[in-house]
Formats: sequence, structure tokens, C-alpha cells
Amino acid sequence: MTLKKGFFFLGVIVISIPLFFLFFICVQNYMKSSERFLMSSAKEIRKMDDNRIKEKDWNYIERLKFQPNDVECLLLSLEDNKIIYSSIPDFEPDMYISDDKLWSYINNTSRKFFYQFTAPPIEQKALLLTRVPRIKRRDPNQTNLMTILWGLLGIVSVSVILIIIISRTLFKFIKKIQYTTSQIAEGNLNVEIPYNSNKRANELTAILQSLEIMRNSLLEAETRKNKFIMGISHDLRTPVAIIKGYTEAIKDGVISDKNELNSTLTLIESKATQLEDMIDTLINFTKMNNHEMMENLVPGDIAKLIRFFAKDSKILATAFKRNIICDINLPDSIMIPLNSQLAQRSFENLFSNALRYTKDNDTIKIISYIDQNENAIKLKIEDTGIGIEEKDLNNIFDLFYRGTNSRREEGMGIGLAVVKTIVNTLGWQIAVDSKKDIGTCFTITMPL
Repeated sequence: MTLKKGFFFLGVIVISIPLFFLFFICVQNYMKSSERFLMSSAKEIRKMDDNRIKEKDWNYIERLKFQPNDVECLLLSLEDNKIIYSSIPDFEPDMYISDDKLWSYINNTSRKFFYQFTAPPIEQKALLLTRVPRIKRRDPNQTNLMTILWGLLGIVSVSVILIIIISRTLFKFIKKIQYTTSQIAEGNLNVEIPYNSNKRANELTAILQSLEIMRNSLLEAETRKNKFIMGISHDLRTPVAIIKGYTEAIKDGVISDKNELNSTLTLIESKATQLEDMIDTLINFTKMNNHEMMENLVPGDIAKLIRFFAKDSKILATAFKRNIICDINLPDSIMIPLNSQLAQRSFENLFSNALRYTKDNDTIKIISYIDQNENAIKLKIEDTGIGIEEKDLNNIFDLFYRGTNSRREEGMGIGLAVVKTIVNTLGWQIAVDSKKDIGTCFTITMPL
């Protein structure tokens, strides 16, 4: 049960208690009202004997109904032996009865009832006969009252149980949240946040699940940060070491020949430029991960963008002596949520890898079409280069990861991580299929 439902039911039960009392009081007042208890024949008798019975006498007669339930009474006129009022089942109002018959009836029923005779406080000469059973009968009102009390006790019990269950659940989850958040605040990200995904979800389990996702994200970010620092340290150390080494050689006079000095300065400049490019790449990637470069996606013509990319790629492939095949089978205009700059960058990164890991006269294919089954645009960049070893395929999109076949090439292992980040940002998907010494095919899926 969710907390919202639990508190709703508890509120309904708590509110229903006073409403039930109010309803009960109204019903009781109605059941005890004069109109409700006035016998159907009393009004007719009153109209018939209105000249003989005074108003205050009728008020007394009507009050006889408030006798206890086990008390039955009979009001008999002594002037003509006519029954004025009766709650005894064997006698009815407006009925005549002789003294002998009345005494005979009392004698026959005296074993079951105690009888009492009193003179009523009315002007008319009358006799009030009351009787109570010798064996005490259960009072129906008392039975109803006990039923109501048991019902109220049940309602209160259910309310208390609900309060206990909800309170225990709240305190249990609050303790878990307090403990885990304190651990996270102290930097201990290895403590798993316990929650049972098999149980019916509620607001608190959703909070715990969100905290667990946050913990995993922080742990992953911490791991990426460490890998980032290690990668930077490794990749920046080489050009820095070369620059430092040759600078010290010049300073110590080890390199004194003019031609050799010019060559050394050219190398230092080259490594400084390489170092600058690496730093720029790192800064851009960091900004991308922090969403500083992410713009709001707006509808863009993806077909036009892919055709423009294929046209530029043909020129570049010819310059690098690669055979290129472009097969763009798309309508003239397809509008999808897009960031053209980022999308272009991801396409160019994949094509740049294809150029890097192929040789002269190798073939690169750029194929794009609409997959009707997936309702998406497919863009394939395929080459016949050195390929990727199977053991590297699961890690090629990781930051600073460089596959076995790519280690002989210059690079930092950031390019494919950038592509993956862009593709995820645009809501696309990317897949890779590769075999060593046969070639590689990257496929980007862009939902329509």
C-alpha cells in the first residue's frame, strides 16, 4: 500500500467516526420522537374522545411510550371500562373490557408477569395497569448499544493498526535513508542502499531506488574521474617529457649545431601544438559531459545534414587516396530534433577513424536509409581497414580506452567517447560490428 493510500484510508476512518456519531444521534432522536412513537390509532382515538379527555391528560397518555421496553402498561377508564391506551399485545385501544375478564387475564398470566395498579395523575377516573416479566428479558436498546460500541471499538482498532503500520514503515525507511545519505555525505559510495524491487512500489521505495541510482551514478562519476586523471597524466606526460628533455639539451649545450638546433625547436613547437590540441580536446569533452555545450534540440533537416557530410567525405577520401562509396537513400527533407553542430562532429569523428585505420586504396562506405521496421534513419560508416579485436569491442566507447590495433596510432582514446556522448544526448543509438583485418562498421540509429 502506498503512503498516499494509507493516509487516505486512515483519514476516511478518522473522519467517519464523528460522522457516524452524528448520524447515530440523529437516528436516535428520530426514533424517540413523539411522532415516531405515537401509535397509529392514538390520533384517531384522540379525535373521537376529544370532548371527554382533556389536553393535559393526552399529554400524559403520550408520555407512556417512554416506559422501558420491558414495561408494558394499560390505561383503563373506570367510567365505562374502555381502554384508552395499551402496550399489552392482548389489548387494543378503544376496546371495552369487564372487571372479571381483566382479573381473569391477570390471574392467568401472573406466573409470567408482575402486575401493579396505580391511579394516573389525570382528571378522568382511570386505572393504570403496568406489568414487567418475571424473567428479565434482554433490552434490545442495550444490545444495539453494545453492537455500536463493538463497531466503534473495531474502527478505533483498525485506525490504531493502520497508524502503527504506517509509522513503522515510515520510521524504517527514514532510518535507511538517514544512514545511506550520511554514508554518501562522508564519501563512502560502496555502501549499497537496500530496497526490495520485488515488493509493491510506493513513494518511499521509489526514494530508495532513486538514491541507489544516484549512488551508482556518483560511483561511476568517481571512477570516470579517476580514469580521466590517469588518462590525462599518461597522455600529457609524453609531449611534456619530450619538450622538457630537448629544452634541457639546448640549455646544457648538448645541441649546438644550427641545423640540429632548428630541427629540435621545430620538434618542440610540434609537441607544444600537440599538447595544446590535447588540452583543448579535454576541455571540450569536459564541457560536453557537464552539458555546457548542449543546446536545446530544435527540429532540423537530418537528410540535408547527412548529404552534406557525405559530400565533404568524398573530397577528403580522395585526398587520402581512399575509395569511397556513398549511398544516401533518403527523402528530400526529414525533420527531427537535432543539434547540427554536435551531429556533424559525431559523423566526422567516425569518418576520421575510418581514414586513420585504412590504407591507400581501401574502401569506405557511407550508407543511409530509412528502416521501416524500426521507424528510424540508419547511417552506416563502413571501412575495409584493420578492424577491431573482439576483446576490445565492449570498451571502445570508454574514455581513454585504446584498442590493441589502435595503439600504434596517435590519439588519446577520447574520440569514440565523444561520439557516444553526442549520440546519447541526441537520443540516438550507436552500434559497432568489426572483425580483425576485415573491417569495421559503425551504425547510428536516429528515431523518427
